[in-house]
Amino acid sequence: MTVLDATMELLHVLFAGVWAGWTLFVAALVVPAARDGRLGAEALDWLTGRYAQFSTLAAVVLFATGGHLAGTRYEVESLTGTGRGHLVLAMVALWFALAGLSHVGRSRLSDALDRESASDAAAGVAPIFYAAGAVAVGLLLVAGLL
Repeated sequence: MTVLDATMELLHVLFAGVWAGWTLFVAALVVPAARDGRLGAEALDWLTGRYAQFSTLAAVVLFATGGHLAGTRYEVESLTGTGRGHLVLAMVALWFALAGLSHVGRSRLSDALDRESASDAAAGVAPIFYAAGAVAVGLLLVAGLL
């Protein structure tokens, strides 16, 4: 394994783990706390804003590092014709789903915070963040199988 390959794998695993973990944190703790009135609008906006910024960065890093790793480890036939390749493709689909849910959840929350209380805004977007949390768990499970 070259230094470049090792660096790409390290960055890939690091950003993937932090993004999945942060998603679970937002879904399991931040949104429910805001929904229950334990977290105000300013704190909710700040926390989810930082989450959205990291999600964008993570998507870019994972695209670059994952592309490198896939390009050096797989051919089209091995991605489409083997169990391991199918897991890699499933992971790519789940990362796209997580990126979409993260973006939509934060965007809708930000819009809702302009019109309603933090608890009402959080209650309205909770299903999106719960879905993102479920996708993050799925990603961790698929990663464990790889």
